Amino acid sequence: MKLLRVIFLIAFSIAISGNALAGPRKVYLVNGLFSMVFGYGLSNLSKKMPYARHFKFAGSVAQSTINGIISDATRAYNADNSTRISLIGISQGANAITKIAAALHRKGVRVHYLGVIEGGRLSPIHDNVAKADNFICSKGDCARKPIRLASGNTTTRTNTINLNSGHIASGDHPKMHRRVIAQVNSN
Repeated sequence: MKLLRVIFLIAFSIAISGNALAGPRKVYLVNGLFSMVFGYGLSNLSKKMPYARHFKFAGSVAQSTINGIISDATRAYNADNSTRISLIGISQGANAITKIAAALHRKGVRVHYLGVIEGGRLSPIHDNVAKADNFICSKGDCARKPIRLASGNTTTRTNTINLNSGHIASGDHPKMHRRVIAQVNSN
């Protein structure tokens, strides 16, 4: 009887947290230009999210990586449309994830969360994205580019979060780490 009660309490707490109804997740962390040479990009965040795929570059963000993420996310979503796809990118990686989200829109793939960290040339965000955070920093080397919604998009929930850091250090900011992890794991 005690064992049944414990099982019931565990099942009940999972159901209340919403995780019982959540589908599988695919999380992609995309570093920026020369991330293997300068700075840490999202390396420390990836250690806190071992379930995420982390992409680092010796030069610019490779088009083959962008295409690979689009294919992988599309395949996962088509296999199970409850899959929660999250895209997080810093600098040139932020530019890349907004392009990826736009390509997923054209394929009818929903994006659970978009974390844009100090991007520059950002694509507009379409209504396939449920929620998006725009992390901007405050030091002299910061891009401070706002995210913008695509024409007709009235459903994506957006938030701008200021980080007291420089451009490269934004990838390791504890406030950003906490927010990204919470958003990826939320419903």
